Amino acid sequence: MLKYIKQFVTPIMLSSTFVGIMLGGPWMWLGVAVICLVMIGGDGLLRDDLSEPHYNHKWILNIALFLALPFLAVTLWGLAWASQSGTSDFLALGGAFQSLTGYDVFAARQSSEWYHMLGAILGTGFTVAGYGTNIAHELTHRTTDPLSMIWGRWMLAMSNNADFSIEHVYGHHETVATAGDPASAQRGDNLYAFIVKSTVGGHISAWKLEAGRLKKKGYFLFGPRNKMLTGYLMSITYAAAFFAAAGWLGVAIYMAQATWAKVVFEIVNYVEHYGLVRVPGQPVMPRHSWNTNKVVSSMVLFSLTRHSAHHEKGDLPFWYLKPYPEAPEMPYGYLTTIFAAMVPPLWRASINPRLKEWDEKQASREELALLAERNQILGSVKVEKAAA
Repeated sequence: MLKYIKQFVTPIMLSSTFVGIMLGGPWMWLGVAVICLVMIGGDGLLRDDLSEPHYNHKWILNIALFLALPFLAVTLWGLAWASQSGTSDFLALGGAFQSLTGYDVFAARQSSEWYHMLGAILGTGFTVAGYGTNIAHELTHRTTDPLSMIWGRWMLAMSNNADFSIEHVYGHHETVATAGDPASAQRGDNLYAFIVKSTVGGHISAWKLEAGRLKKKGYFLFGPRNKMLTGYLMSITYAAAFFAAAGWLGVAIYMAQATWAKVVFEIVNYVEHYGLVRVPGQPVMPRHSWNTNKVVSSMVLFSLTRHSAHHEKGDLPFWYLKPYPEAPEMPYGYLTTIFAAMVPPLWRASINPRLKEWDEKQASREELALLAERNQILGSVKVEKAAA
């Protein structure tokens, strides 16, 4: 039973974001604090998870996945409500929360400062990225299931990222760990430049892929079947709800959390394949992704951490992914690795020894040759090996 209960740890943990928003004031940082404490502390203290449990009741796992959209909708509802002032009560959320708890949410909101709202924005962005984008990633790999696709795209739209459902499945999984993939960071790439490159490049790639699909089917490019356009409309719908709550201030707050969620997602892209090389056209292998089996990251992120197994067979449900302890391993758990990547000197100190080990023990001769052409092999031994 415990293996099923673990699938609901994420919404339980992330409910702290919504509760903190409603409590107002310094409590609006509650979500950020809980996320950091649980993920960084848990990964640092607990063992790796190499288990491969068997699930007889997969419908329970799917409940955990499909719960994400309504959960996140309520979280955004809370943020939209917090964008208001005075006695305004967007869709009666404040009154309902106050009647249930007895807590004066209106007074708390009125006393909140801009730096308290910053905590709410960051917490919501973390929640949208860690729960929404992650579960959407799982669901939009189910390309033959319309409900999973639309459910996932509505979650991606919360970070203005509905194009991910196109580019990731049909682009990234084909070009991963090559120079042709905007979502694979090359050695020496600066994180902040990469975020821009991956965002713009991924969006352009998604448009090309969608245009090709529509042309093949004989549909008008700018018609209602264009998933890029419907993705824009989904995000506009969320922005419109925030506008209804608090005008342009509400829209600005929505855009701030969406942008932060997108940034977190792109940092994840950065660390998942940084510096790993694959010869275009050759099979994607476990060595082409950074893995981690940290127990809390694995549990909270629904085994996204088993990224090597995911790229080996992209349409495999998360509960079938294998730990692959022999795959390249991230320096830390997911959130700690994200924070390390945000400090370039710390990132280089953390990842370069692992890249050196990859060059020595896992890279193929052809991959070493590619690195030699770019003068990116770490260590003279690898240069000799590539030239041999």
